Amino acid sequence: MSDKGIRLVTDMADEAIAKAVVRKREQTEAALAAKEASTKTNRAIHAFGGEVKIFEAVASGQTIDSLCGSVGISSGSFYDWLEKVPSRAESLARARARGAHSLAEQTISIADTATREDVQIAKLRSDNRWRLAAKMNPDVYGDKQQPLVNINLGDMALDALRKRVVVMPVNGSDTDDLIEG
Repeated sequence: MSDKGIRLVTDMADEAIAKAVVRKREQTEAALAAKEASTKTNRAIHAFGGEVKIFEAVASGQTIDSLCGSVGISSGSFYDWLEKVPSRAESLARARARGAHSLAEQTISIADTATREDVQIAKLRSDNRWRLAAKMNPDVYGDKQQPLVNINLGDMALDALRKRVVVMPVNGSDTDDLIEG
């Protein structure tokens, strides 16, 4: 191989190595940034009172966005934190189900404390909480589906009468002839 060919191969190898080094550096920086964000999220959650307090807030009917605002983290960071430990997702689901009960109870207190002047606002607040409760726990607060089959017994009875076989004696003596209706 000529000197020119050797230089070309070494230049290509140097370029590939440089690209690999840059890629590795970028991956390391991204991993450090993610770890720093995770650490900030964990610190903020710990300062709020920890995992238990987070789920208690959801169980009391607080939304994730409002909770994240209280804790001082973004909702994306919250969901990243949630996904790191599988049991957290289960805890969130249970907390949301309890939160639905809390929201449903709030609708009653909102309606009970409404005055003539703010009845429309109270209705709006109550309806929104009820809809949110239905989303959080559809088995209890969601709309029930109607059956998809509708049976009309009147039509079935008429069809049965139409197919009925009538036996009439002809001239009063013949009982073997059948007349169908």
